[in-house]
Amino acid sequence: MKKTKTLLSLLMASLMGLSLAACGPDNPDGGSTDDGSGSVSIFSRPTVERPAEGRKDWNDVDSFVCYYGSLTGPSEETPVFGGEPRVALEVLKEFDVAIIHGTQIVGVENSREMIQELKDAGTYVIAYISIGEDDRLRTADGLGGGGYASYYIYENGLPKQNGNWGTYYVDGGNPIWQEMTLSRAKEIMDYGVDGLFLDTLDTVDVAYDTIGGMIDLVRRLDEELPEGTKLVPNRGFTIFPYISQYVDGIMFESFYTDWDAAAQVYKDRSEADLEWNVNVACNVINAARRYDYMPVFALDYINVSEYGYMPQEVYNIVWQYDFIPYCTYDRQLHICPNPGIKPTSKRGELALSMLNEGGGEVTLNGDTSAANLAYADNGLVTVTVDSTFQGYSGVKPLNDGFYATKENHDQLNWATEAWASERNQNRDHWIQFTFSSPQDISKVIVYWAVDSGTLYSPRAARVEAWINDAWTEVATFSWEQGSDYLVQQQLTEFTFAKVTTDRIRVVQPKGMGDGTSGRLDGQETTNSGLMWVSEVAIYA
Repeated sequence: MKKTKTLLSLLMASLMGLSLAACGPDNPDGGSTDDGSGSVSIFSRPTVERPAEGRKDWNDVDSFVCYYGSLTGPSEETPVFGGEPRVALEVLKEFDVAIIHGTQIVGVENSREMIQELKDAGTYVIAYISIGEDDRLRTADGLGGGGYASYYIYENGLPKQNGNWGTYYVDGGNPIWQEMTLSRAKEIMDYGVDGLFLDTLDTVDVAYDTIGGMIDLVRRLDEELPEGTKLVPNRGFTIFPYISQYVDGIMFESFYTDWDAAAQVYKDRSEADLEWNVNVACNVINAARRYDYMPVFALDYINVSEYGYMPQEVYNIVWQYDFIPYCTYDRQLHICPNPGIKPTSKRGELALSMLNEGGGEVTLNGDTSAANLAYADNGLVTVTVDSTFQGYSGVKPLNDGFYATKENHDQLNWATEAWASERNQNRDHWIQFTFSSPQDISKVIVYWAVDSGTLYSPRAARVEAWINDAWTEVATFSWEQGSDYLVQQQLTEFTFAKVTTDRIRVVQPKGMGDGTSGRLDGQETTNSGLMWVSEVAIYA
């Protein structure tokens, strides 16, 4: 474990300009391998042979497997490369790191002995635990909606479910959930594993206001588990800059491939998706690793019909970012094939290829005077939102004194220029400003976000004030003005009769985003379920 040895202030300074552009430079695989300081050399590490006895140093590992099946079961029912099925335990020994599921060891006969057997063979054993979702509904303290536990994230009075897996989102900062998680973690560690694979940290993107609690939970795991415990989060890019001091690695699941639920097949990521991932690799993960190196594990999925040739391509690509590759053909991870290959590309040559050092430093163009009640440095307001699109830097851009225009928009820094909600057609999106004391308010100006030269003003929006213990509509906007449409608006100004309140929020009704010139028929679009804002100003 790292405790607090990382110089967090130095790390955060380096991450001020997260470069997470979905539509950045034309060549995501190009660029220099050196950021000017020569620091990229840390990502071009020589590979280290496995010792005859013992294990490699943790930072020297260069192979891993992720497997959630029984240690005594077959690695594959029908081996893709032919031959007889092999026992999973024997296949796991062939990797430097084996990520297994906690349910496959807790209470399982001889699991301690099998884990020790893996370690003796030179393999680090990391066990799965979910820290941001619950696999079932529980009552616990019964203080939540419907008599369920208070630690769930609630929607319409009931725990919000992850429809992809049937699990339930939780608030990582809830004391009851934290104690349950710590107890479970200690129980798993008691079986002799080297560390924990922390899954479902991306819950903070569903409920951004839980980010502090999730960070605190990771900190407690680091501090309260035995010294030397390895903590490896799965994704969690939104909070990685804040938890990197507590963890010992990270997994980038689905870096190169993605699951097509409609077609029920795996597919290569789109150019835009891959570019987004490359920017995360360079500007979130590797920007931090320059100061505190740790292994990164890249897990990708391939159709079984392509498994004989596709892994080599994937291995070569992710290796260029100094990520350790592994490919499987089972989304449930109930098999553990070993393709028996090594990357042939140059390790780490693209690790900082899209690094935007010093990005996000802009000349303020918004109202930073005392008259703007929303401006952060005036110290009057706390900002919360209904959700945050994965990869964005949170609520800070909403009142930092800068708004993006078509002229000043820096495509590489969209994640620090604006806030975006999650993409959801079926719910309202909102930004709430809570004041330290009641304010007289009569005007709200919303500056909409820019992407690739397009201003993403909405089709409809409204302003609400908290009056008499209820949200009251005080002003509305519609892009439809008779036979005309207000498309690509830089800003929308809401004026209304003065109200005295300690809470104001801007609401975009469900499905009413994406007021662009090409969408005049009201049909749903890719971004009509997205609220996209660069800055908000509020006045008396």
